[in-house]
Amino acid sequence: MKSFKITKNFTIEEENNDSSLSLKEYAKIKILRAGVCESDVALFAGKLTNAELPISPTRVAIGLVSESEDITLRKGQRVMLSPYTRLENGKYVINGLKGDGYLADYVYAPLHNIYTVPLGVSDTAFTFIEDIAMAINVIEKLNIEKTKYVMLYGCTSVNLIIAQLCIYYQAIPIVIDSDAARLNIAKDLGVYYAINYNEEDVLQKIKEITSGKLVEYLILSSDVCDEIGKMLHYVRKNGNVAIVGYNTAIPPLKGDLSPIIINNLTVYGISDGFGEIETAINMLATEVVKVDKLIAQEVDISEAKNTFNSLAKQHNFLKTIFKC
Repeated sequence: MKSFKITKNFTIEEENNDSSLSLKEYAKIKILRAGVCESDVALFAGKLTNAELPISPTRVAIGLVSESEDITLRKGQRVMLSPYTRLENGKYVINGLKGDGYLADYVYAPLHNIYTVPLGVSDTAFTFIEDIAMAINVIEKLNIEKTKYVMLYGCTSVNLIIAQLCIYYQAIPIVIDSDAARLNIAKDLGVYYAINYNEEDVLQKIKEITSGKLVEYLILSSDVCDEIGKMLHYVRKNGNVAIVGYNTAIPPLKGDLSPIIINNLTVYGISDGFGEIETAINMLATEVVKVDKLIAQEVDISEAKNTFNSLAKQHNFLKTIFKC
């Protein structure tokens, strides 16, 4: 078996491993696609100081059953591999951070990490499962209500999925970004209010849209926004704020945080979608969420080192997917 592991800062090395695990507790899976997130890139760049190297990155993957003794799995069956491994104490660890992820041609996956998946959904789409699960987590934590305004800073794949869920639950998303192409993606996905903050006065525009009332909910992508203070002034009294993203090694958040106290805001930090994987699969299968426009690139696993070097130099709004 061949895998790619981060061995030190800015270094990914190919490793050959012929070891095997018990097929009573594990299944051998041929990986087809593995999705990259910001925590993978932060790990590669040495920004996660508590990580134990070497480790294989990527938190979620889609593959085919190669070997298994479990009667619910058959050879050649397409399955999805969970971002999370449950522990006996009921807690969980995130694969690709506290244990090997899926950047490999084959992996041995614990049976409880394996999800059977419905037909009719592409392999690449399933690499967005954790993004969708995180988005569901945000909707539930903030208790977003119909007809209410939700402002999302940054056209990241997670935020654009949250925007779709807002529309599904009859809330009103307002997306802001500085890139016209990304804002056009938001519009293509059904977002009516898409604001380019380099071209428009955001506060004035928000007041126009909400008849001066401002927004009830603010969702910030921690992976691309460190200027939280300015954003808080767009939220009305007793509003809710979510700071969302995979990368827990973000720089210190900047700005005036006094609106949290003055306007009695409730702030949540959300960095995963644990507990929402089954719901995410259903929403993807029923096309509540569409992800085809959220793919930045698909690259061969052999290009892992060059790809991670490139990703480490920029904010990654949309998803990079490895073909294994």
